[in-house]
Amino acid sequence: MNRKYTFFLTAALLLLVLTGCGRTVEEQTDEAMQSAREAFEMNRKQPTESLEGVEFYKPVGWKVEMLKEQHTFLISKRSQTYTAQYDPNAKQDSHAYYDMLMAETDKEFIEQQTFSDSGVFGFAAISAHGDSSVEVVTGTGPIQVTAIVEKKDLVAAISRMMEIARSMQLEL
Repeated sequence: MNRKYTFFLTAALLLLVLTGCGRTVEEQTDEAMQSAREAFEMNRKQPTESLEGVEFYKPVGWKVEMLKEQHTFLISKRSQTYTAQYDPNAKQDSHAYYDMLMAETDKEFIEQQTFSDSGVFGFAAISAHGDSSVEVVTGTGPIQVTAIVEKKDLVAAISRMMEIARSMQLEL
């Protein structure tokens, strides 16, 4: 009798796990956009790193590397890398990075949203990139953070990317 209950319990747990993994891309992108909006609106991360005239939040355990291209740097941990670009002349309400992204006709956006809070413009966009990954772009005013992430990591990645973008402060 005990084996029978163990079998049914194991089968039920397996079904529950597989159901959770089988979320559609639409469900994942809805949750990801909500996560990006919350990170933008909460604006709770304080800068922990300073590099080439910009201060920003660097997640614990991540490394930062300045690129030769002016105003571009990488934030990475293991196999995940975010590329951050900033325009030192842009204002907090700038739509320049967003407008350039939307002008890219070769991108197939799964979803994109814009945000506004106290004169700061922000955005998040997700576009198709293969079967198991997506391209994610977040930004606020003069800052844009871009990455290719696995679909299963989408929600955590977009939230972290928005936290980084929202925390950036250009030194004057």
